[in-house]
Amino acid sequence: MSAINLINSGSYGVTGGYSSVDAVKAAADEKKTEGKVESASTSKTPDVDTYEKTQKRLSSTQLKQIQDQQMASFTRMLDGMLTSQAKKAKLASNGLSADLFSDLTVTPEQKLAAQQAISEDGEWGVNAVATRIVDMCVSLSGGDSSKLSEMRAAVEKGFEQAGAQWGTSLPSICQDTHDEINKRFDYWEQNGSVDGYVYAAAGK
Repeated sequence: MSAINLINSGSYGVTGGYSSVDAVKAAADEKKTEGKVESASTSKTPDVDTYEKTQKRLSSTQLKQIQDQQMASFTRMLDGMLTSQAKKAKLASNGLSADLFSDLTVTPEQKLAAQQAISEDGEWGVNAVATRIVDMCVSLSGGDSSKLSEMRAAVEKGFEQAGAQWGTSLPSICQDTHDEINKRFDYWEQNGSVDGYVYAAAGK
């Protein structure tokens, strides 16, 4: 029974330890609480149009700047990823790292770990790196195959930057990764997405 009903029914009198003044105060408090609950409920309702409204407020120039920043960030990530793969390959092949200061500290265990890392199932193998790169391309493009040319260009730029940083030709595993990425791009272009693509290691 609400405080208002208690007043109307006279269930609580002064002698019962609950005066009519108390009832009025309780009713007011109850009304405030209801208002807060309703306000909180309203404030928590998500505005599904927020993103669209934000997009509409941005000019075409601003949108282009955001897209350019995203692509530049992607290219830097790709460059770093390929450089890391190349370092693992160098360590795996001759037990030397790309860092001259750490060449003398490489152990047989570290060399073995690098060999495992660039293996078919390794985190720096062709399949794993190509998958990460293409997944980023799909995310950046929203899965829109009409933007494939932009993604291809960004990937080429990333490989060029990684090669320039490396100083010499990137290890063969990086070239194999490049070829694998292009295979997935071709599949995406032909099928509208990369869903269903099956990786086949070279020589299998």
